[in-house]
Amino acid sequence: MRLLASAAALVLSSPLASHALDGITDRPGDFLASFAGSLGSSDLDVLAATVLYDAGSDSFTLKATLNGAVGSTATGLYVWGVNRGAGTAGFAANGIGGVRFDRVVILRPDGSGTVAGAGALPAGSVLIAGNTITATLSASLLPSTGFGNKLDYTWNLWPRDGAFSGFTAISDFAPDNANFTATPVPEPSTALLSLLGLGGLAAWRRRRQSNS
Repeated sequence: MRLLASAAALVLSSPLASHALDGITDRPGDFLASFAGSLGSSDLDVLAATVLYDAGSDSFTLKATLNGAVGSTATGLYVWGVNRGAGTAGFAANGIGGVRFDRVVILRPDGSGTVAGAGALPAGSVLIAGNTITATLSASLLPSTGFGNKLDYTWNLWPRDGAFSGFTAISDFAPDNANFTATPVPEPSTALLSLLGLGGLAAWRRRRQSNS
């Protein structure tokens, strides 16, 4: 029993349980009133966004699910803002004071990507599958500007229609007026212990049921 209790405590304290693996969700059809593009650009309407941080490879994976097939808007761009510790509210004048960032990652429907101030992402870093666009990048491209832990970085995703300029090009913010944190990828040993703990709990429950 003590072993099972310890396993249960480990599972509950592990990254799998303490962080939401689904990142954030965003309401469909919530285009900004100021958006100058077409409201039919469903691929610029965010439904979900997730950032994973893998300490083993010191890399981030950015994943977005849109309301339409990525690339339907040829001039579409997917801009991820990240606050590494010195983020400012760059859209405060537009009433969006909760989105803070000090660097952006730009993903394009042609499969290319750029980290502002650090250059282009290597070929193959950006993957597109239907309504989903995913990018994996080295955390060395996003050095801290104040936060001591990369899991303290916060994120926001705002698609743009590159046919327009300024704030009117932005179709959506996800979240609407805030940032969200990354989810840690558990180390293999932690993940294995978590699975063993869950397996032990399941076996214990089966034994209790069979003895009752």
